[in-house]
Amino acid sequence: MKWFVYTILLVSFFGAFSSCEEDINLDIATGEEKLVVQGHIEQDAPPFVVLTRSLAVLSNTQSSSFTGSFVHGATVTVSTNSQSSTLQEKRLVDLSLDQKQLVNEFFGINLSSSPNLATEFYVYTSPDLKGALGQNYRLSITANGKVLTAATTIPHLTPVDSLWFMPHPNSKNDSLVTLWYRYQDPDTLGNNVRFFTSRNGEPFYPGYQASVLTDEFVNGRIIDFPLERGYPKSAKVDLESSGYFERGDTVQLKWAAIDYQHYQFWFTMEADRASNGNPFGFPTTVRSNINGGLGIWGGYGVSRHLVISR
Repeated sequence: MKWFVYTILLVSFFGAFSSCEEDINLDIATGEEKLVVQGHIEQDAPPFVVLTRSLAVLSNTQSSSFTGSFVHGATVTVSTNSQSSTLQEKRLVDLSLDQKQLVNEFFGINLSSSPNLATEFYVYTSPDLKGALGQNYRLSITANGKVLTAATTIPHLTPVDSLWFMPHPNSKNDSLVTLWYRYQDPDTLGNNVRFFTSRNGEPFYPGYQASVLTDEFVNGRIIDFPLERGYPKSAKVDLESSGYFERGDTVQLKWAAIDYQHYQFWFTMEADRASNGNPFGFPTTVRSNINGGLGIWGGYGVSRHLVISR
């Protein structure tokens, strides 16, 4: 698993390779190329699937390598017990405004900073299928002589009860505030959440350090807890201010219920990312639900909240 970069976080890497690089020659086996899926579906919205090839982690990687990793011409279908829909391959620029907004949210794309992505980013989607709460969705992909399958559920909503801001713990940073949430966890074990924040109309980004929560230790309880600000994974964050918002910010929270396999993927993915470069870190096996490939096919039961810091 360590020999390959998951290109599901494709967009986040474009900024990371824009600086000067020193050539390093290492004779390390690259292993077998695999297909990587990042697919999502939420209620009242069509499915979106990005299909790429894995990239050798120590290759001389440029941003053009990522845009060239998209797999074209695949047969992608999403099925329920009563409906089956074949997804069509589309460039981001060819989508409707509503569809672009959803793709921006799912994949953290900021076209203002990367305008070329509009013509270089490809997704498989279909307007004929819309997600529904409580529904199971099966994914099937045939590409490059391989067949990939996965299944996910859009869980029922588990929205937060309230949001508010608290001052920064250091009074010298009085322009910064922490977003807090109150959440009443249902009394049934197995509620998992992934969260995204948007600040002042910016794209939605998942929590920078960790974006998933589970009720394994808090089942049925009322929780008051801080929620960190989301950033693109390529961002160089200031440790003094990262995770905080500023006074006057308008903040939108996308609070998405996810099933356990979906939770495991992001939990292990983010743990693996955090351990990279850490001499005391432990290697983490990323838990994929894709049979025959890598990545994730995940449903989101989304509730949206808005709060303004005064």
